[in-house]
Amino acid sequence: MNRCVVIGCGWAGRHHLETVYNSEFAQLTAAVDPDESRQMAVARRYGIPVYDSMDALICSGTRFDTGIVATLPALHESQCAQLIRMGKHVLCEKPVCRTSAQIEGLQEAARRAGVCFGVIFNQRYGAAVQRAKELMGARDGAMHLITASMYQHWPTRIQGHVTRTFMITDACCHLLDLMTFLCGPVAQVKAVASGQNSELYSDLSASLLFENGCVGSMTHSNVGGKLDTQHPFQCIDVHTEYARYRIENQCDRLTVYPHDSPAQTVYETSVFQRRDYAVSMRLACEDYLRAAAKGQEPPADIGQALVNMQVLEAIMASI
Repeated sequence: MNRCVVIGCGWAGRHHLETVYNSEFAQLTAAVDPDESRQMAVARRYGIPVYDSMDALICSGTRFDTGIVATLPALHESQCAQLIRMGKHVLCEKPVCRTSAQIEGLQEAARRAGVCFGVIFNQRYGAAVQRAKELMGARDGAMHLITASMYQHWPTRIQGHVTRTFMITDACCHLLDLMTFLCGPVAQVKAVASGQNSELYSDLSASLLFENGCVGSMTHSNVGGKLDTQHPFQCIDVHTEYARYRIENQCDRLTVYPHDSPAQTVYETSVFQRRDYAVSMRLACEDYLRAAAKGQEPPADIGQALVNMQVLEAIMASI
């Protein structure tokens, strides 16, 4: 049984705690978080020890196989490196790090240590995205165009973990993964961005050329709904030789428009199923745990995170 420790018990960490706790493929052994109120809540909910730091976890002698890193991105490099030195497997939230050089360093360390390093690219697990991937894979036909946009309310000042390129490194890593999941690797990028009433980049438009010949645009804006359920925050359109696939919010709805018919087919998640963002978080975590239990490669690994960041760095260089 894969004994897991969740490091960071904030919003993302809570979903990983719940996933591991309920998984048939893993055992929740301990957690780490510096906040005392979170420590108490997690200990009560799961009946496990909760430590205030990685060092305290190590000194405790707790036995575990995998560390799930769900802290802020600035902490990922040091915490993942510490786990690798201990010979522990790693499942890390994205972005793994904010530079490709840091990610490459972790990748090499994991390779030398024989450590399995998975990454949570959860948006590809949205029900509408999965259905679109299935349908597009069922027919042979060239992909021609993909447009993908996100609209999220972001901070406007550089502070704490929020950097000038926060929108690109921390948000567009999701959208880029969706695009490459559907269309394959990127060959070339060109981009522009602005910072309206913001110390950060507030708006981005990147043109992409994929290795399969498909072209696309990735756009992001910090002008979006301020409530969790106020407005759609994401739209993806894929145009293939046979049809147009329109995805709303990764999980809300997929509409397929065949080019040779006036009809359209709509796929929606059942009203009896959860269809929020957290569902994809838990599915991504469970998929990693399943792969680990079967001795398989992780569904999304650090190599994919490295390529993802290299493309984002090319976008920043183009800007």
